[in-house]
Amino acid sequence: MAGLSGRRSYRNGACVMACLVVVAMQLASQDAGLESFVLATAGARAPSSAAVSAAAGRQPRVARQFFQGFPFGEEKPQFEDVVIKEDYTLAGIFLALGTALIASLPFAGLGIGPLILLLGILFFVQAGRVRFVFDKDAFSLQTKGDEKDALNKPGQNIVVGGDNRWAYSSFVNYEFFPKGFLEKGLPPILVYFKETQTPEDKWGAGPSKASNSEEALKNGAVPGMVHFFPAICDCKQIEAEFERRGCKKISSVE
Repeated sequence: MAGLSGRRSYRNGACVMACLVVVAMQLASQDAGLESFVLATAGARAPSSAAVSAAAGRQPRVARQFFQGFPFGEEKPQFEDVVIKEDYTLAGIFLALGTALIASLPFAGLGIGPLILLLGILFFVQAGRVRFVFDKDAFSLQTKGDEKDALNKPGQNIVVGGDNRWAYSSFVNYEFFPKGFLEKGLPPILVYFKETQTPEDKWGAGPSKASNSEEALKNGAVPGMVHFFPAICDCKQIEAEFERRGCKKISSVE
């Protein structure tokens, strides 16, 4: 009888051990960790050291999985430098219109015709010389260098001074005029943007004075320095880069 009782106790103990090992494996697979394993086995016979080591060995892997989805230390997207392609459409329109006015209106056209023709020539020259560049941090106006594909550093702004280079974070608005032309597939005449990088005491120069008036601000305008340049580049491409690099845009008319 004593031998039979001993064998039964041995079998019961073996069953308990097997159950505890199964529970430990389930807890580990459910990311409960070693602490839950200890609570589940409190007051019972401890499992083998191999089972404890296996459960403990999985703990670091569980921790890595837990934090894997969090955006700790994520870097901002890095964009390659882009030079906007030149566009001679505006120059061609002004050249054709100026020539037509001079030819069809020999008297009245002598005033406005030559002016439009000269603007067309200027736009043609500038389209071949000026490049609009998007680098990692800023938008800039540069000119072609002597060597092929070489660009000179941004020059000084003739209105307010400082480099013709503006950080994307300083943009408060941009637009293409006449508004709606670009969306309809028509070539715009002017590209406009407004920034706060220029010192505030310069914001009253040129067209910035009107766009910073009390009336404009009441209508939704944001204070800043206004810049215009003729649409002598691929405006669809420049709009895409403004959007891609996070330049702010508002819907109000300034």
